[in-house]
Amino acid sequence: MSKSEQKFKIMIDQKSFEIEEQFITGSQIKTKVSVPANYGVWLKVNGPDPDKEIADIEQVDLAQPGREHFFTGAKTTTEG
Repeated sequence: MSKSEQKFKIMIDQKSFEIEEQFITGSQIKTKVSVPANYGVWLKVNGPDPDKEIADIEQVDLAQPGREHFFTGAKTTTEG
């Protein structure tokens, strides 16, 4: 399989997706699962470290070993 034919398997909110591009942004992840633009996106991190928040314009390299697991949700604020 040539590099241009490679597909990357990811999980977003416990749903499987196959992506043809090696990189995906936070904004593209939100679009795939139809969540509001003001929601946050996080990359699940194994172990004791906190999950990594992914900015709308931040690119995630999907060529890393294993399947990437993302989740979305309302950002918490401390306003008020």
